[in-house]
Amino acid sequence: MRVTFGEIYVEDPSNFRAENAAFINSKYVVSLEVVEFAAEKAIKNWQTGRRISRLLPIEILLHYAATRQIRDALKLGVGKGLNRVAAVILDESKIEGFEEREFKPEYDVNAVVKHYGITKEELEIAGLEKLPLLVRERIALFSAFEEVV
Repeated sequence: MRVTFGEIYVEDPSNFRAENAAFINSKYVVSLEVVEFAAEKAIKNWQTGRRISRLLPIEILLHYAATRQIRDALKLGVGKGLNRVAAVILDESKIEGFEEREFKPEYDVNAVVKHYGITKEELEIAGLEKLPLLVRERIALFSAFEEVV
């Protein structure tokens, strides 16, 4: 497994299948370390038989999104056209159309806060610089309890 950042062009998101990598929209990527944390949790649960989906890339997306609902997790995935994404690459030899780029955080604070249910109070207490820790907390709670947080 390797976590990186880059771009991928998707013609039709409804037919897009990535069986060898998970792609997360950069709008929701607060840090690559958080993506790696979610991927490790997903892989560990997958290997112990505590999986939610039938595909490991979807499992990784579910853990990063901290939800059991695939349709909700897919909102954090790719859309039509050029996508800037964090990629969790499971098999380098089978990845097509992905171009690696230097990671420059460009997340949408409001979208992240809304998705993870982070309150104003939490953000005021922790500060914006601790947003990655708040997201990581949601992922850890999801992984531990396998519930929507």
